[in-house]
Amino acid sequence: MVLFASILSLFAGLGVFLLGIRLISSHMQKLASHKITGMFGRMTGNRLAALGLGAGASFALQSSTAATVLLLGLVNAGMIDLMQATLIIMGANVGTTFTVLIFAFGYLPVGGILSLAALAGVIMIMTAKKEKTISAGWIVAGFGLIFIGLGLMNGSMDFLKTSTAFSRFILSINHPFLLLFTGIVFASIAQSSSATTAVVITLAEAGLMPMTSAFVVIMGSNVGTCVTTMLAGIGASVNAKRTTVVHLLYNIAGVILFFPVILIVWSPLNTVLSKALPPALAIAYFHILFNLLTTIVLMPFAKGLSALSERCIPAKRSAAKNKKSHGARIIYKSC
Repeated sequence: MVLFASILSLFAGLGVFLLGIRLISSHMQKLASHKITGMFGRMTGNRLAALGLGAGASFALQSSTAATVLLLGLVNAGMIDLMQATLIIMGANVGTTFTVLIFAFGYLPVGGILSLAALAGVIMIMTAKKEKTISAGWIVAGFGLIFIGLGLMNGSMDFLKTSTAFSRFILSINHPFLLLFTGIVFASIAQSSSATTAVVITLAEAGLMPMTSAFVVIMGSNVGTCVTTMLAGIGASVNAKRTTVVHLLYNIAGVILFFPVILIVWSPLNTVLSKALPPALAIAYFHILFNLLTTIVLMPFAKGLSALSERCIPAKRSAAKNKKSHGARIIYKSC
C-alpha cells in the first residue's frame, strides 16, 4: 500500500507540475502571443536574429512546442518562409533548455521558497482588477505550482528509492535503445518533453536512474514531443507541414549526433558526473549542451534541412496545371 501511495504521489506531483506549465504557457500566449507573432512576421534574413527570436519565444512561453505551434500559424498564412521557420525552430529548442535549468533548482534548497510564488500569484488574482494583471497572477501562480509539483515528486521518492521491486523495475530498463524509445513514447503521450525531464530528474536524484540513462531518455523525449506539432500541422498548408518535418528532422539529427558519443563514454561519464555535480544540475546542463551543440552543428545546414523537408513533402500540382503542361495541343483550323 505504501508503494502504491508513493506512485500516486509521483503522478499527482507530475499533474501539478504540468498544470503549472500549462498555466504559464496559456497566459503568456494571452499576454505576448501578438507581440511574438508580430516579431516573427517582421523577421528578416538574419540567421542570428531568427535564432534569438525562437529562443526568446520558447522561454517566454515556457514551451518550445507552443512557440512552434504559433510559428506554424504564420507559415500557414504565408508570413514566414520555410528557411526562416527552420532557424526559429532551432532557436526554440535552445530556449527551452533554460526552462529545464529552472526545474533543476526545484531540487535545491531554494525550491521550497520558490513554491511560495503560488500564493503570491493567487493574491494577485484575487486583488487585481485589470485583465493583464490577472493573467500575470496566473503566470506567477503557475511558476509556484511547478516547484510544488517537483516537491511532491521528490517526496514520493523517499519510499520508492528504498523499494526493491521498484528499483529492480527501473534498473531493468537499462538498454540504451529501450531508454530512447521510452523517452519518445512518454513525451508523445504527455505531449511535453518538460514532463519527461522532470520525472527523469526525480529518478536520478533518488539514485534510481544513472545519469547516462537519463540523458538518453531526454534525447528520446525531444523526438517524442514532435508529435504535438505534427498533429497541429494536419490540414495546414504544404509549407506548414514541411515545418513540422523540419522540427522532427532537427531532433532526430541531434540524437544521431549525441547517441553514439553517449554509448562510447557510458560508464566513465556516469562515474565522473556522479562525483562532480548533483544529478539535477548534470541533467539540466546536458539538456543545454545537447540542444546548443545540435543547433551550432546544424545551423550551416539550415537550407539543406529545408530542402530535405521539401523532398519529403513535395508541392502538389493542381489538375489544371497538369492538364496545361501535359495535355495542351496546338489546333489549326482552316479558313
